[in-house]
Amino acid sequence: MDNTPKKTEIRVAIDSDFLKKLEDRLGVSRSTDLARAALSLLDWASAESTEGRLILSTDNEGKNVHQLVMPELTNKK
Repeated sequence: MDNTPKKTEIRVAIDSDFLKKLEDRLGVSRSTDLARAALSLLDWASAESTEGRLILSTDNEGKNVHQLVMPELTNKK
């Protein structure tokens, strides 16, 4: 029996400048690595949202709070 995880290839069209900016900011050189990181973050955020938690960011002093608002996170099943 083959226990290798089943994989699905996805293709998306993304603005090249936007992609390059993200790769540079995150220090990744392959679009595959960037997509993997993005999906990992979205997986975490959706799990947190499912538990009724908010996704927030603050400055270093814990002030100037911003909440991540994405329809995909609020329309979960």
